[in-house]
Order: sequence, then structure tokens, then C-alpha cells
Amino acid sequence: MIEKGLCMRPRRQTFAASYIEATVRAFVNLSPVLDIEEREWIGSVLATYADATELSDDSRVKRAVGSVTSSGLLEANGGESAPYPVGHQKSPFDQTDLETLASQRTSVRWFTPERVPREVVDVGVATALQAPTACNRVPWHVRIFDDADSAQKVAALAMGTAGYLDSVRNVAVFVGDQSAYFDERDRHLIYIDASLASMSFVLSLQAAGVSSCCINWPDIPKRESKMAELLGLEAYERVIMLVAFGYADPTGLTPYSGKKSLDATRSYG
Repeated sequence: MIEKGLCMRPRRQTFAASYIEATVRAFVNLSPVLDIEEREWIGSVLATYADATELSDDSRVKRAVGSVTSSGLLEANGGESAPYPVGHQKSPFDQTDLETLASQRTSVRWFTPERVPREVVDVGVATALQAPTACNRVPWHVRIFDDADSAQKVAALAMGTAGYLDSVRNVAVFVGDQSAYFDERDRHLIYIDASLASMSFVLSLQAAGVSSCCINWPDIPKRESKMAELLGLEAYERVIMLVAFGYADPTGLTPYSGKKSLDATRSYG
């Protein structure tokens, strides 16, 4: 929210006054347990906020800026992570390339035993982290199971996997985190954000020659309970979906899965 205020045109001298003190308190208290990227980002944003509100006469803003400045955290974490001009960014590929990649990605259920390097998986997760997320909360976590026994044990809890379970060598479980929100109205955001991230994940894998199959995870209490126990989930965590992945068995078949036409799914206005 603070970054949105910093990006507004025209930028106001006073903004975020209703929550800036709580934000600063949270940053000061949680700074020791934040990773360096988060600390530098928050510190950089708050430093920019302090400069932007220098002429504000709001007492809450003044107290918050004074508190975070005296803490020394702005100097210690002063990176270059504040809002910046978009400029003219040239894409390394065009729309046709992306459409081709998306078309190549199909639901593959038959995999070879060849191990997928963790470096490839990590690039997939790093790509998923670039997906849009409400208020930059990233309310999800990916549990990777890359040995056949564990992967099959996890995948067995999902419906519809029995027929190809023996072929599964790797499974990614996207887990939503409701503790990222303070209001009940936001309870659906974990599903939106994790779904956006999972699409980036599977496209990244596809670009590396790794096939995947998104596995549905319907809301069935008995299965939810079993998965929560198996993964050791907290009460505020919820499985969003599973993704089986690996190198495709070239002799295996994949459904054609014809899609609706463009005209049937698009309208303007």
C-alpha cells in the first residue's frame, strides 16, 4: 500500500497515515527474522516514504518516520528497492513464442525415471515468485517432493491419480497461508495468488524441457485432514493444488484437450 502511494500522480504530502505507525513497529520488531531481500526492500521503501512525506504535518507520519529513522534500520538496509520508472523494456521474445510455449505444455502423466535437477526446479519457483500477488504478500509456499516414494505418497491423496501414480517421480504442493491476512474478506486470495504462481512455475519447467500435470485438489475435509497431517500443516495453511512434474516418457500419450475458440471466450466491452 505504501508503494502504491509513492507511485501515485500527483503524490500527496501525507498518505498511509492510518497504518504507517503499525507498519514501522512491525518492521522494527520483525527485522531480525526477515531475510535480507525483505529487509532491504522494506527499508528502501520506508526511506523513500520518509523523504516523500518530509513536509507532512500529520503527527502520526512524523512519529513513524522519527521512530524508523532513529532505529538505524534505514541506513542498515538502504538498498535500491523503492519504486522506479518502468521505462521501455524490450521483451526477449514475442507473443508467438509465449503462445507456442503455452501450447506445448500439456498434462503429462507418464514420466521417465530421470531426475530433474533441483536447479531447474528452483528457477521454476523463482519464476513463480514474479507472479502478481495482492499487496505483495506472496501468501503461498511450495513443498517439493523429488523422490519417488514421497512424491507418490503425497500424490496418492489426490483424486484421479491412481492410474498413473507409479509413474510420478516429483510433486510440487502449493500451500496457501491465510496468516498473511488480517481480514476475512481476503480469504480467497491464497487461491488466486497461488494459481497465478503455479502457471508461471509450469511454464518455466516447460521451457526447460520438463513436463507437468496440474492435479486438482477439491475441498474434501477427509482428504484435507490427511494431507495436513502428512505435510505437518498449520491450522492457517491450506493446500491449493499439486503439480506432478518430470521428463516425459516419449511413448506415453497425453490428451489432446481441445480448447474453446477465441471468439467463444473473448468479448470486448
